[in-house]
Amino acid sequence: MDISHNLEWIFGGVGVPAMVWLINYLIKKRKKNSDNNQLKIADTSYTKTELPKNQTRILFVDDKHTDFKMVSILKKSGWINTKSIKDVTDLNDPKVIEAEIIFVDINGVGTTLFQDQGLGLASALKKKYRGKKIVIYSSETTGDRFHKALREVDDCLHKEAEPYQFINLIESFIKNK
Repeated sequence: MDISHNLEWIFGGVGVPAMVWLINYLIKKRKKNSDNNQLKIADTSYTKTELPKNQTRILFVDDKHTDFKMVSILKKSGWINTKSIKDVTDLNDPKVIEAEIIFVDINGVGTTLFQDQGLGLASALKKKYRGKKIVIYSSETTGDRFHKALREVDDCLHKEAEPYQFINLIESFIKNK
């Protein structure tokens, strides 16, 4: 078989349109695969919650807030907008308004507003700010297990829980937004 005969076929008559079609087909296929990969990368980066870490505002209300290490642990884990305050004396406090997730200690907070202290505060915050995630936490193992606030808030957590449990709870709130 003569090579000049093959070149004549490729560059003549049917060969040119066939080659143009083949090249266009391969280019389009490569572009489509590239676009799909970019979409997958974008989707996985969001579902891993790396993106919202620096945007999620977390507030701890704890009368012993200076002794509570969870705030610094969360900040070191990338939750940079994590704050702690000693108490809430006004439900319209700017720190409360800006927070998306609020952890409320049961004892020693909310004392100026509620007889039930933290339970009353957590209940009032959930009623006023339905879109916020409110979590009651405490180191106490005794108390009113049937208080209505325990059913109104989004979750409860032991104050001495592992940091992983706090982070896992926060991530589950973000994923279910």
